[in-house]
Amino acid sequence: MAICLSWDNAPAKRDPALLRELLEQALGDDDSTIYLALRGDSTVGFAHVTFQARPVRLGWRATIEELHGLPGEHVESALLEAMVAECRNRGDVIALYLLTQPDLEPRVFQFYESLGFRERGRDVLIWSGALE
Repeated sequence: MAICLSWDNAPAKRDPALLRELLEQALGDDDSTIYLALRGDSTVGFAHVTFQARPVRLGWRATIEELHGLPGEHVESALLEAMVAECRNRGDVIALYLLTQPDLEPRVFQFYESLGFRERGRDVLIWSGALE
């Protein structure tokens, strides 16, 4: 939870109930994965991914609900690698999306673009790499 509060303009700083909501959502999703980036005994980053079934012709999609690292830790690339590996192992995932909060995120789009995402909609980025 400290990671959710570590960046400027973090929504949970104004509304701590959001931390509880995040945890309940992550634990309540039927098909989701939570990734933790560890350095020694400390958690320095995390990601929460949900998998949603789409109509048969569209396959499944993975949505990155949260992707955060403590400032200066630079763990997002490693977390993304783990997510892509899971998508590839599942074999049924055809797209990996990232939900963003452009008004709140501390980093500009170029950061996500450097990870391989491109714009798909106002608050949605899609990973442009191959999942197969």
